[in-house]
Amino acid sequence: MPSETDTRVYAYLVGVGVTHSIAPLMHNYIAQALGHDWKFLAKECPTVEDAVQLFRRSDFAGGVVTMPYKRTIMDHLDGLDEYAIRLGACNNVYRTADGKLRGTNTDWRGIKGCLLGASEAGRGKPAVLIGAGGAARAAIFTLYDQLECRQIYLVNRDRDEVKGLLEEAKRVYGDGLDIIYVDRIEKVQGLASPYYIVGTVPDAEPSTPDEVEVHQIIKSFLSTPQEKGVLLDMCFKPRKTRILQAGKFAIASMSLGRAWVHSLPEKLAQASKAGFKGVEIFYEDLEYLAKEKGPVNDSTLLAAAEETRAICDHCGLKVIGMQPFLFYEGLTDRAQHREKIERLKLWFAIVKVLGTDIIQIPSNFQTEGISGDLDLIVADMVEVADLGLKEEPAVRFAYENLAWGTFISTWENLWEVVRRVDRPNFGCCLDTFNIAGRVWADPASASGKTPNADAELTASIQNLVQTVDVNKLFYVQVVDAERMQSPLIEGHPFYVEGQPARMSWSRNARLFLYEQERGGYLPVVQVAEAFLKGLDFEGWVSMELFSRSMADPDSTVPGTHAQRGIKAWNRLAEELDL
Repeated sequence: MPSETDTRVYAYLVGVGVTHSIAPLMHNYIAQALGHDWKFLAKECPTVEDAVQLFRRSDFAGGVVTMPYKRTIMDHLDGLDEYAIRLGACNNVYRTADGKLRGTNTDWRGIKGCLLGASEAGRGKPAVLIGAGGAARAAIFTLYDQLECRQIYLVNRDRDEVKGLLEEAKRVYGDGLDIIYVDRIEKVQGLASPYYIVGTVPDAEPSTPDEVEVHQIIKSFLSTPQEKGVLLDMCFKPRKTRILQAGKFAIASMSLGRAWVHSLPEKLAQASKAGFKGVEIFYEDLEYLAKEKGPVNDSTLLAAAEETRAICDHCGLKVIGMQPFLFYEGLTDRAQHREKIERLKLWFAIVKVLGTDIIQIPSNFQTEGISGDLDLIVADMVEVADLGLKEEPAVRFAYENLAWGTFISTWENLWEVVRRVDRPNFGCCLDTFNIAGRVWADPASASGKTPNADAELTASIQNLVQTVDVNKLFYVQVVDAERMQSPLIEGHPFYVEGQPARMSWSRNARLFLYEQERGGYLPVVQVAEAFLKGLDFEGWVSMELFSRSMADPDSTVPGTHAQRGIKAWNRLAEELDL
């Protein structure tokens, strides 16, 4: 309890749209740890006067100010420190020893810590600032005064706000700071690539022409093919804003060419050049890179992983996972199972070097030596999940149903395993091909489709949206496939005796989305929309392709495939308004 001389009890987060905030949980924990019997509350304040009324109470312990009052609160306080005055905004209010309300600004400290914590490489380089309100002023101070960014590209829909900010910045910082107002997407062309991008505006669906233009400008900056940098979005709702989601598109390394034909460093360079932000690393690529260092063993594989990580860091690519950990679950020979577990230990080491925490396990498609006993499959997955939880940091597993899997071939089969494993680090990877290619398409059919294809896919997708817990969806893959000109049966060029038709089809004829001119025909957008809109998935989206073209020795293949992939992503993002 507060002492007789210290009546402070309540601290507040004040603003509009704050009741969802996690700040009370965080601050109450901190207060308790420091021995203060304070309570932190998030309070909706329709007016700035409502906020001031709370602060004037005798039991006021401190206040955090957010939108839209970071500037208007200043006129209601008894004093301001040097940071609030210089930045022209206040985000914290405290009571002095003599009972006065004093304002300060700590936003700049948080911005600086986040940017430098991610990378110091942006010092002195151009930066992008989205917004022109109170938080934007803290961002300018951080970028210019603390990080020596002399040129800042300003993106904001309200020209009056921009005018006020430019005049204030000129008065405070003089001629040393060059703020360029980017109000049209055409202006992005010709500007030096920014390194730091700081967003300070609420996340809202763009509706007016100016808002739509702003979002297009932001996407253009995020797609610049030069050096990749750091994106910080200060918006606190939703957890993954449109700006952050705009930077979460990846491509699988094998989709840029087979490892024995096209080198991994070249493929990564082309992925970065095209504008991708992330990459799935295919084990085959690491193996061939390791061969350049000597016999393939644990040492050379780890060295290959180190080189891959260095290239990805240089190219601004995030490794989102490594795949595929093949032929694992349901083995009837338990000695083979134990060998897989031993091999997994190396994979744990590799993913740590790569800087990812995801290992993808595709469903087993062996025709012999495996069991469909669901209890055994679940037990095998529990084993790897528990081993992953013991790692530091923990390793996650993304289970994927292959459309030709021997026992796990549908998302429903997959989800039953995920549900029964019931571990926080065991989830799934959903693939548009492996869903549409299983329930809707049949390459061995003259029509290319299953009976009642449309109705069954619609029902399956509706069930998926109602059933799958999005927190267990670790990433998604978007991919189409060619319609076969003739049924993929004996006599077809892709036919392999004893191999499922869907497997032969997958290995030879997958495509990027929107490539109907190449024969693409699956209802990919319908399935992708279920992932991204129906489930409200906010994580990584990987553009994937398996095709005979991957083995084409033409040196342009990695670049061509990367451009095809980014074109597909951009069109999907536009169609689904991502």
